[in-house]
Amino acid sequence: MSALQQIKLAQKLATSRGEPHIVVQVAGGKTIVMRDGKLRGAVVLERCLP
Repeated sequence: MSALQQIKLAQKLATSRGEPHIVVQVAGGKTIVMRDGKLRGAVVLERCLP
């Protein structure tokens, strides 16, 4: 899944669940979608608010 697709997914999750979601890049270079919270070294690519 590309970063753009993950950003769209994060936007969809944020609006449907009413919670902020972020797309982050972790140490191995992978990008993941997660609820907004502690990053522990990950780099924020996009923050999606409800």
